[in-house]
Order: sequence, then C-alpha cells, then structure tokens
Amino acid sequence: MLRTTNWPGRPRRRPTKRHLWSLPKAKRAQDFLVNLEEQFGYQLLVLLFANQHLLKGFVNGLKMQATPYLYRAYHVPAPQAQVYSGIVGLPWAMKPILGLVSDILPIMGYHRAPYMLIVSVFSGMAFFCIGLFPSISITVLVVCLLFTTLQISTCDLLSEARYSVCLRDCPSHGPSLVTFIWVGINIGAFAATMLSGVLLDSIGPRQTFLCAAVPAIAALIPVALGYLEEKKTTPAEIAEIRARYFEQREACALCFLMLAGTLAIMIVGLIQHDSHVNCAVSLIVGVMMLASFSVTLTPTIAKVNAFSILYTALGVSSSGAAFYFYTDTPEQYPEGPHFSSFFYNSVLGTAGTVFALVGLAIYNKYLSSASYRTMIVGTSLVMSLFSVLDVMMFARLNRKLGIPDHMLVMGLSVFESMIAQWQWMPQVILMSQLCPKGMEATMFALLAGCHNLGMTISVNTGALLLEVLGCRPQGAVGESSQFEHLWIAAAVGSFLPLVAAVTLQHLLPDCKQTEKIDSVQDPTKGSLFRRWTGRGDSWLWAKARSLLLLLLLLFLLFIVVVVVVCVVGTVVYGEKKEMYSSTKERDG
Repeated sequence: MLRTTNWPGRPRRRPTKRHLWSLPKAKRAQDFLVNLEEQFGYQLLVLLFANQHLLKGFVNGLKMQATPYLYRAYHVPAPQAQVYSGIVGLPWAMKPILGLVSDILPIMGYHRAPYMLIVSVFSGMAFFCIGLFPSISITVLVVCLLFTTLQISTCDLLSEARYSVCLRDCPSHGPSLVTFIWVGINIGAFAATMLSGVLLDSIGPRQTFLCAAVPAIAALIPVALGYLEEKKTTPAEIAEIRARYFEQREACALCFLMLAGTLAIMIVGLIQHDSHVNCAVSLIVGVMMLASFSVTLTPTIAKVNAFSILYTALGVSSSGAAFYFYTDTPEQYPEGPHFSSFFYNSVLGTAGTVFALVGLAIYNKYLSSASYRTMIVGTSLVMSLFSVLDVMMFARLNRKLGIPDHMLVMGLSVFESMIAQWQWMPQVILMSQLCPKGMEATMFALLAGCHNLGMTISVNTGALLLEVLGCRPQGAVGESSQFEHLWIAAAVGSFLPLVAAVTLQHLLPDCKQTEKIDSVQDPTKGSLFRRWTGRGDSWLWAKARSLLLLLLLLFLLFIVVVVVVCVVGTVVYGEKKEMYSSTKERDG
C-alpha cells in the first residue's frame, strides 16, 4: 500500500536514485531508509540492526580487536596464534549444519528464534568466563572464544536467511538492502574500533570482553519481540519441509560433511601444535569439500562455490606475525614501528572503517550494476598493487626511502578497507541470489561455510609458511630476527589471490549484480553426480545413492582416523622427546 503524507489523498513520491543523490545528506539518508522500509518493512530493518549492525559489527569488532592481546598475554607464537584464530573462526564454516538443523528440526514450531536464544546463553557465559577468570588455560580460552563466535555466526546466518528471501523476491532493491546492512556493520565496527584502543589501554583485553557481553545479549531483544516475523509451523508443514530436504539428499549430506571437516580441523588444532599437521589436515578437508560440492551441486552453484574456496584459500595469511610486527615494543623489536594499542586499534581501525563506508557509498552509486567478473577481477588487481606497500613495510624499505611508518600504514588501512568492500559486496549478493526457494538458510550456509573454510585454510597455510620462513614472534625481548623474512609471506599472500581471480573468473556468472539468476531453483539439478548416475532410473539411482552414502561414511571414518592418529602421534612424540631430553641430560 502506498504511503501518504499528512495531506490526505496526496501520495508521497518515491525518490529515484538520481533524485536521492541531489538531496541534502540528512534528507537523502532518510529517504533511503524510507524506501527500504516501504519495500521490506521496519521489523526486518530493526532485526538487521540488532543482529548485523550491533552483534556482527560492534560486538565482533571488539572481540577481534581484543583477541590478539589475549594471545600475547599467553606468549603464543605467531604461527600457533594463527592456528588458534582459524579454530575460533570455524563456527562460520559450521553454518551449513546450523542451517540444516534450524530448517528440519524446529523448536516448538519455530525455526530460528529458539536457536538464536540457545547459542546466546552459551555465548554470554563464555564472555563472562573470559572476563572474570584470568587463570583459565589457553585451551579453555580458545573454547570460550569459539562459543562467542558461534553466537555471532548463528545469529548472522538466521538473519541472513531472513533477508535472502527479500533479496530473491525483490532483486532490483538487493544492492540497497545489502548496502544498508554493510553500512551498519561498518558503523558498528567503527564504534568498536573507536572504543577498543581506550579500553585495551585502560582496562585490558579481558574486561573488554565484559563490555562486549552487554550488547551481545541485548541483540536478542528484536528476536524476543517477534521481529523475525516467523510463523509457527504445523506438523504437516514440518513434514513437507523434511520431505523437500529428503529429495535433496546430496545437499544434506554436504552439511554433515562440512561438520565433520570443521570438527577435524578444530580438534586437531586444539591438540596438535605442529603447523605441518594443521596445514595438512585443513588442505585435505578443503580438497574433499571442493570435490564433494563440485560433484553434487548444480553447475551454476558448484562453479561459484569452487571459486569461493580457491580464491579465499589462496589468500595466504600472515596476520599473526604482522600483529607482533606492528605492536612490539622497542625492547622486543628495535627496528619496528612500535605502534601503541590506541593507534593500532582506534586510529587505524577508525580510518579503515570510515573509508570502508566511503567504499560502500561508491559501490552503491557507481559499481552496483557492474558484472560479477569485472568487480572481482578488478578489485583483486587493485588490492594486489596496494599490497606491494605491505611488502615494502615488512622489508623496512620505507625507512630507507624516508617514508614514516605511521603515514604508510594509515594510507594502506584507508585504501585496503575501501577496496575490500568492493570485493566482498558482489560475493554477498551472489550468494544470496544462489539460494533456492525453501532452502535459503541451508544453501546460504553451505556457500558461506565454504567461503569461511577457505579462510581457515589460508590461515593454516599461512601459519606453515611463517614456520618455514622462521617467523615465530611471541612478544619476547630481542626478537628482531623473527621478522627477517616476513615480507616474503606478505608477497605470497598478495600475489596468489590475483592469480586465482584472473584464471578462475569463468567460474562466476557472466551477468550483472542486479540481474536475477534463474538456473538455481533446484540446487542439485544437472549436477555431475546426477548425470553420471542417471537419476531417472530409480534402481540405478538407488544404487548410486547407496554408493554416495558409503563414500560419505568412509570420509567420516577418514576424519576420525586422522584425529586419532594426531592424538596418538602427539602423545608418542611427546614421550620420545621427553625420553630423549632425559637421556641427553644424563649423558651430559
């Protein structure tokens, strides 16, 4: 129904995009929100504010800023800190099983709200445990961080499932809604970065988690008020949903495969501190996921998913060593930049967030109609060019050229934050467009989970690269030699994503971001598996299905064997090392 102004009978003219940009800024923002409210309703906007802007933006921002300082307090070496960060981020890759369970196992007839409440209770306890008990072990700390990420990822997934329905039904307004979401996330992150430096300097990282606990719990208020607009499903409707999922056995099997793979990476990372083992396990899981998804999903979705995994996995991370590089004191790293907590978190973070918002505005005005291939390849090229300055920084060439550390890092933070938004926004829209009707939560979770699995692989491969290069800083006195080859890791991490974007761009749909993708109504129609087995023949399909289930069980068994071997290997290696040390001391 068309809204009216205070004068009855006079319809309010909906501003066009050109008209919006000719208005004063406050009026333009107001009309932008009015347009969204008319299209999607205020309940959705409030829900997204709480679970995307507040929880994913502000709370996650505080958590991410404070976590490296917790690792520093435990003197965790950089490669192991990266492994821990990969473990803590795994709930993002567990989205598929969370989406599947929420769809087929509603609680009291509701698919989303009860699960958001449950994970938030555990997350609240984890926040308070980190803040109130400083004597907990590093393993307990990582588990608590896992639960906090689980809340953010679960609430993010279920709210994404809600707005993906809107994006599918109204694709022409999709870029505007996604812009609203990510502008709010960046504003929340902006507030978090503004506060983080002050909080870390004044009360420390543990108490910062206590501050984050309050908005984390408060984000559930719109859920409790029913702003999910979730209707209670009847037993007949639940049976229909389960029957529809049963027809998509392959997608359901992929959810359990993803769960097994992430659990394997998680368990091995907690019990095994060898970067070689962690990298090997993550690569094996990644290859198995890539093969399984490519075979069982419809070609359009399978290609996008393959690109997502490979593109993110090849972005080899060196963030663990970079944190120590920037924040070590003059006693720890005399040649370093020696950034304070306030500058590293609040100043750099604020500058990055502000220009991320600028990037979103530029995207919404000029880039939202570009094709997926143009956006991703173009932004990858620009990002790689700017990453050369990172290499220069880590090699300390900027000092030889007379460029101050603070100036160079500020420029990098500004431009890389802006370009990162241009990289990520098309991927969000693309994943939303690939969600078949009735399977929004599960399919979005599968695609986003694979993206996050690729990020975990990049972290673990980066940890191995740092280990090989001898970059193992841990905040100790006189560790300058640990940063000697850090620039090599940065160069590798900046070059490989560009190679992936250029060589694999044909896997992306050749269409604009505002165009609807109609070939994804059935997530497994036309897949390699269905073509190989000929699903039209019921007997042959039954045999093929049995073979698929057998292969899945064998993979699960393989994961269990890997975990057991790692546990036994850790114990045996520890005993042999202790025996060798005792023998050496006795002989000496």
